[in-house]
Order: sequence, then structure tokens, then C-alpha cells
Amino acid sequence: MRPATTLTGLASIAAAMAMPAAASGQQGAPSPIAPPQTVAGGPVATDAFRVSFVRLGSQSSNALLYEPVGRAADPRVLLVYTYPRARYDASPAEGLAARGYRVLMVRNYLGSRRGEVESPLDGIAGTSLAIKFGRTLPGVEKVVVMGWGTGARMAAFYAGAAERGPAVCQRPELLYKCDAQTVTGLAKTDGVILFDPGLGAPTKAYNVDPAYSDGPAGARRDRAALDMYAPANGYDPKTGLAAYSPAFRQRYFAAQGARNNALIDRALARLAALNAGKGNLADDEPFTVAGAFNVRSPASLHRNDLSLLSRTKKPYLLLKADGTSSTQMIRSIRPATGLQDVKVVGACCENGNYGVRRFLANDAVRTAPDYALTEDDVKGVDWATSATSTPTAAEGIVVPTLIMTTTCFQFVVPSEIVLDHIPAKDKTLVAVEGSEHFFRACKPEYGDTKKRNFDFVASWLAQPGRF
Repeated sequence: MRPATTLTGLASIAAAMAMPAAASGQQGAPSPIAPPQTVAGGPVATDAFRVSFVRLGSQSSNALLYEPVGRAADPRVLLVYTYPRARYDASPAEGLAARGYRVLMVRNYLGSRRGEVESPLDGIAGTSLAIKFGRTLPGVEKVVVMGWGTGARMAAFYAGAAERGPAVCQRPELLYKCDAQTVTGLAKTDGVILFDPGLGAPTKAYNVDPAYSDGPAGARRDRAALDMYAPANGYDPKTGLAAYSPAFRQRYFAAQGARNNALIDRALARLAALNAGKGNLADDEPFTVAGAFNVRSPASLHRNDLSLLSRTKKPYLLLKADGTSSTQMIRSIRPATGLQDVKVVGACCENGNYGVRRFLANDAVRTAPDYALTEDDVKGVDWATSATSTPTAAEGIVVPTLIMTTTCFQFVVPSEIVLDHIPAKDKTLVAVEGSEHFFRACKPEYGDTKKRNFDFVASWLAQPGRF
């Protein structure tokens, strides 16, 4: 699409998006909270849509409003595209705006200030403000929240929290309670769109490397029987692929689940000490663990053994590269990642600001004795123990929901798991053949995967009687 704007307009919006809110008074003084408003200095325009900056009345969130040029597909429907923090692909906003829908893309700035720690509730307040603002726009009757990847996890949590209220943060099963005040009085959504949702905290459980010892040395070298990169255990160092035996899988998953739970117990013990005023520090303690949670070396067998998490249990609509579609079992055609993963074994640390509370709040989830990955499932996970568990969040979704998954990535099976937890009667899962996580084709022969993805979303939104 050909830009039709000035550099001044682009610079104005870029500068506005770079700051959470306009500063006033002395440096370091809190900015006043203002009512939501659109801001001059744009809009940025293309042949298909124009973009204006919107202040949401918060110091930590603002938004871009995408409006289609010409006739709107359905002026009653507004899409709110959101993500926990200000890092995400704008393709859904652009793609749906180009197809005639107004989209409010929320920009959440949590984490931009020193000392702010990741939370399951990142972006929740900003999303609620965006929905409330969206309902003030002329002609808007329905607001649909959509999220991608981690944003899909958040969108699912948001929809459930808006329905259930503070109870989502106070469930007795939770390992770490979240702030009930933040989820009180959230604006409800009329629909949900999830692009490639993962499982949230459970992905951390199946990336715990059981080949590490949790003794003083944290050694990995003496645990060869659990080394997923050892040729003797089924790994091919030339290709990065693996064919792990049933015996090795059983041994690995048992040790992985046991180590995961032991690390949670360790963190809970430190939390109890902190709460009793007996911690090593006053408010929190560092919690860096070799081969787990905040390191750069994921240790899930499915990354190398492509028979794991490889297909759905039931048939769903597949959007094919040739323009046709069929209802069938959805199979993952992702590549193995072993050649890249093995290079960072033993690496530390992806996140410097990582402590006991951050781990328990975001990444801790209990596993049961039958924990394992299979070709079509993740078994033995107590989903309800984490506030960032997407399946548990999905149990609160009662509005029409669309899940778009990509076959050239690892979320085919997780997408089905999430779908199965949604109680809404109107729910749909669709796969885009050959698309990778960022909506692009993983091979040229798969064609324009982005177009197929957003064409279908637009058709789903336009289904008579849905909204």
C-alpha cells in the first residue's frame, strides 16, 4: 500500500507512541490522568486506512486508531488489538483495517520503567480503557478483543476476568494470587480473536531441562541419561532432529515434571521466608535456575522430535495454499530447532530482573505424575495453578471466539487445548497452511499466508447474526 502522508505526521505519531503520557510540572512528577482523546499531528494514511493517535487517559497505555478509507465492512464492530507490553506485530491491525474494520491497537508501556516486574495483569487496565473508549466512537455497538501469541493468552484472560471479576485472581488453586483490584470493573468484550495462542505458564514447565542437577554446582554433565541432545538418546547432531524412544520419553517427562515441582516448592519456601521477614532481601530474591524459566535454552522434546505435538485430535478447517479449504486433522509442519537450541545450552540469563515473585506469578504451574507431551496433547498439567495458564483463562470466555493457528509453528496442539476449554457455544478453530508464527509463509510454495489469515477473520466477523 502506498503511503499518503507527510514525514511530520509520522514523526508526530511516533513521538506520541514513545511516551506513556504527556508530562507536566517538574521532571519526575506524575502526569495527570486525562480523559481519552484523539490527538492532532496525523493521521498517517495509506490507500486502505488511516491511523490516528489516541490517549487513553493512562500513564501506562495509549493506542492507535486504524480507520478504513472508504466504505466500512461493518461500522458497528470495533476491534481492540492488545498485548501485555509494547512489543508486537501490527499485522492484525493493518490487515483488518485494510478489510474495512476499525481497529484500536493498544500500546501498553508496563516494564518501561526501572523496577517494574512482569505480571499476569500487564496490559489489562489499558485494554479495559480501550474498550470503553471504543464504545464512545460513532456507530460502534460491538467490541471484539484480539491478541496474538502472548497477547492471545492475555486476551483470553481479559475476556474471562471481565466476566468473572476478582474471583479469577483469588482461586484457591493458584500458586500465587494476582491483584483483585486490577480485574474489578473491567469493560466486557463482545467477542474474542486469538492468533496462535500458546499455553502460557505450562510452556515453561515443558522447557525445564531435567538433565541439570539442582545441587550446589548445578551440573548437567553427569546426567547423560536425561540429555535430549545425546545421540544415544535419539538426537541427530547433523540435522537437529530426534526420534526419542518411548523409554527415553517416559524417563525424561518423569524427571522434567519432578524437577518442575521441586523448583516450585523451593520458590514457595523462599516466598514464605520473605513474607515472614526472613528473606535474604526485604521484598524479593533473585531466582535464576540453571536450565529453567529465564534462560535461553528451551528443553522441550517436541522442538526436535516432530512427532510430539504434531496433530490435532479432531478435524478443523484448513486454509490451503491453493486457495481451497478442507476440514481435516491439522498437522504441524514446523522445522526442528535443535541445531540452534543446542548452541545455547547452559546459557544464562534471558531476564535480569527475575525473582521468586516473578517466577511464581508468571511461570509456575504444577505437573502431575502422568505429565507428558504426546502427539496430540499435553497431559498431567494442573492448569488452574497459574494465572497465566491460557486453558484456565479460556474457561471464562462466553462470547463468540475465533482461534487462528499456523501449521508451520508449534501451537497447533496448544490451540486445540485452548479451544476445548472455552465454554462459549460459538467457537471456531482454523489453521493456515504453511504460515509461521509471524503470519508469513515458511516456504514460498505456501503463498500469501497473511492474506488467507485475515481474509478468513474478516469473513468470520461478517457472519450474519454473530455480532
